[in-house]
Amino acid sequence: MTTYDQRAGFIHTDHHPEEEKATVKSVYQQVANEYDERIPGLGPSDDMFTQSERDFLIEAIRSGEKVLDIGCGTGRFTVPMAEKGAEVSGLDISRPMLDVASRKLAERGLTADLREGDMARLPFPDASFDTVTSMLALMHVPLEDRQAVFGEVARVLRPGGRMLLGVKNSVFEEMFTGDRFASVDVTDVAGKQLLFTQTRSGEEYVAPWYSFSPRDLTTLFATVGMTVTRLRGNSPLAVWLADEVLRDESVRAFVSKTERFLAEVPPFNHFGYHLLAEATKPRA
Repeated sequence: MTTYDQRAGFIHTDHHPEEEKATVKSVYQQVANEYDERIPGLGPSDDMFTQSERDFLIEAIRSGEKVLDIGCGTGRFTVPMAEKGAEVSGLDISRPMLDVASRKLAERGLTADLREGDMARLPFPDASFDTVTSMLALMHVPLEDRQAVFGEVARVLRPGGRMLLGVKNSVFEEMFTGDRFASVDVTDVAGKQLLFTQTRSGEEYVAPWYSFSPRDLTTLFATVGMTVTRLRGNSPLAVWLADEVLRDESVRAFVSKTERFLAEVPPFNHFGYHLLAEATKPRA
């Protein structure tokens, strides 16, 4: 059974959130030591997507600020934020993923406060952070927990603080249900799942995966008193072009320049393959 929440703008299912979280935890325990091998793109379109994602987040981080990275995984963004001089905490549901992040930090002589936990119940005091980040992790949050997660983000942010996030765009999925850049981790749009194929064990794993629309983000932030101040569509053009086309350096340069211009201009920003958003908490 499913029901539609008109106020919050998303579907509720009869899946039990604790069961879904247990599934996510189990899957990432299995793939933790190979996760970083599964992320890199295999062509120029994926490279452009990853660079845009990284630029959006890392360019916004300032040395000395206190940052919480939720769903930090193996530290794909936790590590570069620490390298930039931020005081970083990371939270993830999977201890093996955190173990990989810890090793990366140690190899670089960096430190971060890494904790295993649930985004819906953050183990941090009120007003602890200047910035909360989450890249490619919020899609694993059970729909029933979404409001709690955004409420927790607002709680741990200081007045005037912000959240920076990246999520898959459900508006794009209405136009194209395939996973444009994926090679081994594939989104099943109809089934609301992420499929982990070609694992070292030879087994395939499945985890729940729920995309967000721009309306979802605006509504969820509004209900916790925060305001979306930036909304960027990641790869609104490159996603439609074959890698063979983008291997031409002049074409790639033109597409990159055009995307930088259009990616935050309505309505183009609503049609990216993924959404990159920044939202702020009022100062008073």
